[in-house]
Amino acid sequence: MLMMDKGDVEASMAATKEKLANPQTKEECLADIKKLVDIKQSHMWRSDMGSCVGNLCNISSLIDMEIGILESAIKAIHNGDNGKAATLLDEYIAFVNKYYDNERSPY
Repeated sequence: MLMMDKGDVEASMAATKEKLANPQTKEECLADIKKLVDIKQSHMWRSDMGSCVGNLCNISSLIDMEIGILESAIKAIHNGDNGKAATLLDEYIAFVNKYYDNERSPY
């Protein structure tokens, strides 16, 4: 389930990567990623509890993969490997682009 279009995801990840590149905003970067993980966990909870509609019930494995990529990025940041974290954020964008369609019109 994608609640914003792919361009918004790419813009959000670009902003997060900019924060990652600046040591003064590293904590903001972590907070952004953790917030996204929390949102995805909420989606997972809804799908597991059966309160979902449409495709959400059928994509819990995709949501789980998203969470895995994001949690790996968090771990890389904690380990001081910002390059790996940036690569994982790029992988997240590629994942979204591959597996999701935009749910709202672009205008």
